[in-house]
Amino acid sequence: MMLKQSPQVSIIVPCYNAERYVGEAIESALSQDCTVQVIVVDDGSTDGSVEVIQRYEPAVQLVRKPNQGIANARNAAIALLQAPYALLLDNDDRLASDALAQLLGTMLGSQQRVVYGRFQGWNEDMTQRLAEPRLASLNPDPFVYLSRHDFTPPGAVLFPTSAFDRIGQFDQTVAGCDDWDFLIRLARIGFEFEGINKVVFHYRRLSSSASNRPRHMLDAGLEVIRRAHAPDARVRDDKFPAGLPDDTLAQKKFLWAADCFALAAVRGNPAEMDEVFSSTPVPSKPCWKTFAVNVRKQLAWHCQPYGNGTSDPFRDGLINAARYLGQQLPQFVPRSELCNALIYPDFVQLAKHPGPRKALRLLKEWREAKSVLAALNEPNATVKIEH
Repeated sequence: MMLKQSPQVSIIVPCYNAERYVGEAIESALSQDCTVQVIVVDDGSTDGSVEVIQRYEPAVQLVRKPNQGIANARNAAIALLQAPYALLLDNDDRLASDALAQLLGTMLGSQQRVVYGRFQGWNEDMTQRLAEPRLASLNPDPFVYLSRHDFTPPGAVLFPTSAFDRIGQFDQTVAGCDDWDFLIRLARIGFEFEGINKVVFHYRRLSSSASNRPRHMLDAGLEVIRRAHAPDARVRDDKFPAGLPDDTLAQKKFLWAADCFALAAVRGNPAEMDEVFSSTPVPSKPCWKTFAVNVRKQLAWHCQPYGNGTSDPFRDGLINAARYLGQQLPQFVPRSELCNALIYPDFVQLAKHPGPRKALRLLKEWREAKSVLAALNEPNATVKIEH
């Protein structure tokens, strides 16, 4: 009798009302060129998700539980893990066909390493690629890097299953940032973070995702950053028992708030912008120009799931952010500086180093800047993006 081969990777798929997508996620896991254990945790779905998942039994293990959030759903699978390595796959995403082969090839059997690859962002039906970020480098210290911000969706990351014994489970109090919080704990016990320049994961960008709640993400992210600068009782063998020094804590929180404000500006809800801005932890000597620069940078990422083909969500988010900050910060940032930081930084930078090859880009940037400035001078309300 042939013995069943032990799985090389356990894949945890939390599922909540993902009838439309979860089958695709499961199939991407089952089609990997290695032996996998796939555990799908249904977190109290009220649509047809369970029926879709059951079509794949017994190739997948289905766990059903009342709705308690994504971190609790992930935790429900931990006691069932059989493989030496684990990966978190959200119910609306998918793995590249050779993802696990690539990640395992770099893991090299280590129990002290995290391996991650590049990812692509896609629209809702996975027909249009929206982004393909470069491979993040976490050097020279992954813990310091992660104390500032996250760097990838969890589906691009492979880690040893034994890590749960050393750093604990996922934390529902920071849901939406719980995978970031988990990676920080891995970094603070000295895990290596090894990146491979290969796309291993396809990330579906949805405006309805849990991560698209600005105030919730602000609070969760601020707590994750705070914990990195303090002792963490959840971690055994902590290489940073006191956490990181406090001298950069205020600036990290300030820039995280800029990230969340950019999301609120893209969504175009004045109440959300008010909530985030009024809850922004402001350093004793704030650099609002840096805040504005970071808002523009994050707008380019957050705008991707929005727009209906006729609107430009980046431009609309830029108008919303510039109008709001222009009203809130006149005593701190002159209008010219705010414009430079938010509206046409590329034009200003290009103009410093002119040349014939840059002429068309300069013209394009100038026209876009004039268009945004004209919109800012109109008395209309904040642009509300439909989603």
